[in-house]
Amino acid sequence: MIVGFSEYKNKYDFSNVVGVIHVGAHHGQEYEEYAKQFGPWTHTHWFEPLPSVYSVLESNLGGKFGVKLYNYALGPEETVMSIWEDSENGGQSSSLMKPKGCLDEWDYITFNQTSDVQVRTLDSFDIKNSNMLVIDAQGYELEVLKGASKTLESVHHVFCEVNLIEMYEGCPTMEDLSVFLADRGFALRENWWTSNNWGDAYWSR
Repeated sequence: MIVGFSEYKNKYDFSNVVGVIHVGAHHGQEYEEYAKQFGPWTHTHWFEPLPSVYSVLESNLGGKFGVKLYNYALGPEETVMSIWEDSENGGQSSSLMKPKGCLDEWDYITFNQTSDVQVRTLDSFDIKNSNMLVIDAQGYELEVLKGASKTLESVHHVFCEVNLIEMYEGCPTMEDLSVFLADRGFALRENWWTSNNWGDAYWSR
């Protein structure tokens, strides 16, 4: 979940937002927030790789106007990968990257199994009706962006979860994300931290 969006929405101009691409949808908790902020007719695209979590997402959002649901993980190329599944946090901490610092931050969460999921690039879906990108991929954010170069050409706003420590092995720093996005015309506007060494950041152009 992108925790700082409610903070940003009153500080920046989102009047040009026509749709939202949300990567790491979980149960679609942000749907009402998006509908309230951008209007009930806003296009939203929701990506969630875990079948058990996706079934809840489908139950929550399936059939709503403008909603598109995708049972895929996103990354830099099309492949099959193992995802580390958490068993105490409803799947919200599951990641394509091996858990590391998060094991200390949340000692009640365990990752007791892995399963294979299909990975595609965001560009392969050729989404043209949405210009806000939200990525909550548990350390895999930079890899998602690597597969979204064409999509980013029509995106104006990017929100990403960010980490102060290595929550997952090899996860990017906020600087890594900023450098990648700066090369594509985005500037970091603000970041927001929780007390558990993670938060989110907002870039726009």
